[in-house]
Amino acid sequence: MEKVTGIREKGEQFLNDRKQANNLVEILELLQSDENKVVVTSMKVVLKIFSHLLSSDKMLTTGTKHKNGTETDNPEAEDQYKYWLQERYHDCIKCLSRLLESESLHIQKLALTTLMKLLQLECRNPLRKKDKDSYNFQPMILQNVLNKLVSKTSNMSVVIGRFQEYLEYDDVRYEVLIQLANQMGSQRSREQVAVATFCNNCMSILELITMPTSEEDIHNFLGQSPSSQDKVMSFKEHKRVFTNTWLQFLRLPLSTGVYKRVLIMLHESVMPHMTNPLLLTDFLTASYNIGGAISLLALHGLFLLISQYNLEYPEFYKKLYGLLEPSTFHAKYRARFFHLTDLFLSSTHIPAYLVAAFAKRLSRLALTAPPPALEMLIPFICNLLMRHPTCQILVHNVDGPNDVSNDPYVMSEPDPAKCHAMESSLWELESLKSHYHPGVATAAGLIGRPFPKVEFDVAEKLELTTEELITKEVKKKQKTVALEYNTPKGLFDASKYGGNFRDLYWNTS
Repeated sequence: MEKVTGIREKGEQFLNDRKQANNLVEILELLQSDENKVVVTSMKVVLKIFSHLLSSDKMLTTGTKHKNGTETDNPEAEDQYKYWLQERYHDCIKCLSRLLESESLHIQKLALTTLMKLLQLECRNPLRKKDKDSYNFQPMILQNVLNKLVSKTSNMSVVIGRFQEYLEYDDVRYEVLIQLANQMGSQRSREQVAVATFCNNCMSILELITMPTSEEDIHNFLGQSPSSQDKVMSFKEHKRVFTNTWLQFLRLPLSTGVYKRVLIMLHESVMPHMTNPLLLTDFLTASYNIGGAISLLALHGLFLLISQYNLEYPEFYKKLYGLLEPSTFHAKYRARFFHLTDLFLSSTHIPAYLVAAFAKRLSRLALTAPPPALEMLIPFICNLLMRHPTCQILVHNVDGPNDVSNDPYVMSEPDPAKCHAMESSLWELESLKSHYHPGVATAAGLIGRPFPKVEFDVAEKLELTTEELITKEVKKKQKTVALEYNTPKGLFDASKYGGNFRDLYWNTS
């Protein structure tokens, strides 16, 4: 406690008497202490000291200092002291930056907020007089912060979460994107763990960035407000640096986890803010060809390029058809996949043979699908047939096959145009009328009835689980079931014993 009090007293002495200037050096040394309380107190004191020095322009200089220690504009003794304060200020920034790697989360967050407060003060009160009358973002502190946040050795996601509030400032976000792109471009590490950690930290920052949608949205600045001629005020410039940063990031060797996180947010949070979303064509087509969950997640972005940006990709539906496998019903992203598939097949201009191929393949997969998936799948197929009446022949094909032995449909054919789906029937759905789960059997009964005019709502069943099905069955009110044909008239039927049952065994007279 005495040590903490002593630090505060040294800070006050420094501010009140220039002769106590060496107190600042001692306080900076205490930032490297092993005692957390000492470090925390020292951070608060240096923030108070440099906040006072910056806001009162007591470190503002007119000349610039050579590396050999001489000044270009022959500063007076007062400037000598100011240069000394600037050197201590830079030492403070380095010490605080090292604390971002502290084992204490509290110290990490406090170091971050301290650095960003100093950045705000420095942007509004530059150290050089020539920067004072014009917009000039001071990148040194932010560069030190980012060097630690995109660490190659530690997961910094928690500290990055604390950094999110500063990304709301337009000037900070703009500089972060520029410096991130530089960091990614200079990434030369070949160690797999180091690269994976670096990519994970970069992704954590990119996920938190919210881009402006017009010039009017650019008005929130951490430092002094720029003029309309400064680049940071240009909406196109923001989109340019955003695009460049993402393209640099996608060139890195991403881990599977980061790859999925990218694809999940790409269509909604990245593509609308790029100068040209078609720059993502190679990345998305490569992702779509990987297979598995990666292909499922690449669907939306690729479809947007086709439908909104005129990308020509003739094998899109063929690839989508190939993704329909038994494992799809057990995938983590099942709901997302079928929501998108329903969207892709919603157009009435799709050829009938293609719709028939999808309906037939889904019907065949329904034979082994779990009940939660079937309650969604059957109305899904019905909607396809309602949109394309010419495909309803699959239901009413009297001469069609009734089991797999005489079915012309070729399940193993990857090309939907060659699988002979139009020559087949949906006998698989007919067989589901005998399914052990009553909900599935009821849904399968929809096939033999006239279709309604309005499509079935499958959205509420996309994320249906087995647990929800069981809970639904348990909560059902059961009807009273008769255990005997004839209602009993009493505990014992005396007529079976020739009279009063009591008199056969007891004499009550």
